[in-house]
Amino acid sequence: MQKLFNLCFELEFYIKIAISCAIVQQAFYFLLNNIEINFITQVLLYWLVGSISFYGIGFLIEKIKTNDVWREKLNARVKKVKKQPFPSFTVKGIITGEIKAFISALIILYLAPEVHRGNSLLLNLGWFLMRIVAADLCFYVSHRLFHTKLLYKIHLKHHEFSDSSSFVAGHKSLLEYIIVTLTDVLPIFIFGYDITQLCAWSFIGNAYNLEGHSSLSIFFIPSNFHDLHHTSFHGNYGIHGFWDRVFNTLNPTTKKPGIMFPVSLLEYKSIKSSLSNDRTI
Repeated sequence: MQKLFNLCFELEFYIKIAISCAIVQQAFYFLLNNIEINFITQVLLYWLVGSISFYGIGFLIEKIKTNDVWREKLNARVKKVKKQPFPSFTVKGIITGEIKAFISALIILYLAPEVHRGNSLLLNLGWFLMRIVAADLCFYVSHRLFHTKLLYKIHLKHHEFSDSSSFVAGHKSLLEYIIVTLTDVLPIFIFGYDITQLCAWSFIGNAYNLEGHSSLSIFFIPSNFHDLHHTSFHGNYGIHGFWDRVFNTLNPTTKKPGIMFPVSLLEYKSIKSSLSNDRTI
């Protein structure tokens, strides 16, 4: 039964990402379907969606964390760590980051073949489900390599923090940024891109990445999975726990039951019911 709960718990994350991406893709398709978009406009759109969603969602999450009631209610962190001051935003840092993001968008769209996939909700749902499973595997492989003796120095900047903030998601060395970006878009180079899908993926990808570094369980992140990685520096290399379970690198997580995480809630109620029955025997 526990293995079934674990499998459903990990699949729930993938399905939630796929459904969210498919819904957002529909919105972009509605906005862009009757507009002729040239290459430069696509680059600008992809870059703007990524940048605006990164800062917008990040500041929203950090605003939630300033509210004591919501922070306590949504907190996913179990193991306490010493609080750390996080890097402050600077004009130079923001400009440098946006230059990197724009150049990445330009290179990705220049090299990847464009494919128009339309707005079939079912087909897009299937595409995004494949996309998140593949992206998780690619990230797992690259991230695990970052923790080898050969490459760990590339990754040390990101691991300056045991405590975590949503914007730690973007705190990387230039080389790590390039490698992570390449692994994330590898399926796009293989299968081609549809600009509406790409924008939806960028938006939702920022949402779960920022939430995953915030120590909160709001919508996508149902456990302290990534908190444990920042605490121990070992294990939990994927976006979520599926590939870590497959390759036996999973640090057992504490799941956050709640209405947004039905599998965790069902498991929690099942365990609670089982304990109650044991006491009555």
